[in-house]
Amino acid sequence: MSQMNKMEEEVVYLCAVIELLRSMLNYELMAVLGDGDHKSVQFKTMTHRQFFFIALVDFLSQTDAKAPVPSTPYLGALRAISCAPSFEVDDSVIHLKNAVKAFAGWLHEEIAVDTWLPSIDLQVDIRITRYLLLKIVGNLSKHNTLRSVGVAEELQRLLQKVGKKVELYQAMLIQEDIYEKFHDDVCAYHASTIAEFLNGLSWGVQLYLKPEYARSFTPAGDESLAYKFLYPEALEHPYAKTCYWNLMNRVRSGPIFPPFTVTEHLKGNY
Repeated sequence: MSQMNKMEEEVVYLCAVIELLRSMLNYELMAVLGDGDHKSVQFKTMTHRQFFFIALVDFLSQTDAKAPVPSTPYLGALRAISCAPSFEVDDSVIHLKNAVKAFAGWLHEEIAVDTWLPSIDLQVDIRITRYLLLKIVGNLSKHNTLRSVGVAEELQRLLQKVGKKVELYQAMLIQEDIYEKFHDDVCAYHASTIAEFLNGLSWGVQLYLKPEYARSFTPAGDESLAYKFLYPEALEHPYAKTCYWNLMNRVRSGPIFPPFTVTEHLKGNY
């Protein structure tokens, strides 16, 4: 497979990002409730909430090294695109740039989580970035104890930071305690805020690409509903062309949820 140019890589990343975001933000998974700037997200079931955080850990991870574009975190790809956009018209990328900056800043803030670990009879104030906490929750949602030894090692390091040395087997024992606190308490509390950030990214991509969609979209010119998209000249790779077509269709339909702001009552803790 021939190497892609910058525009082609951007299209591939954006197409993948939009599909991931739509897997987390849809009416089958959740409902947005409330009025004005006092909204919240309600998942259909606990299983739907668990899926949300499994998909989120994929979004916070690296793309596959065997993919036709360089391996990078999805959020990192969005940051790079917002700093050097291929389709910008009249500063149309500014909403995406602001959304990426806001979410990345929130993720990398360190929080304190007072945690009771009955498996080893320990009460401890764990200091952890929201990013790492979400990665731990997503991985524990996907894997049982023997497939999450890497998480146990991470928990060892976190406890070591606050002067609590534990053996690896003890770190494996506390995974259920950690999951109960991190997933059922912290993540449940922040789910609405995370959904707001993700929806902001969706709208950031939408507003960034809207001028390109307007340039590219071409109706058939008859009474049918047929249409086509005019590819940019720099877009030649067949995989990137398919991604571009899919991406333009996503811009055509727009994000699933309108922009929303979550109540401040769900933003004060952790």
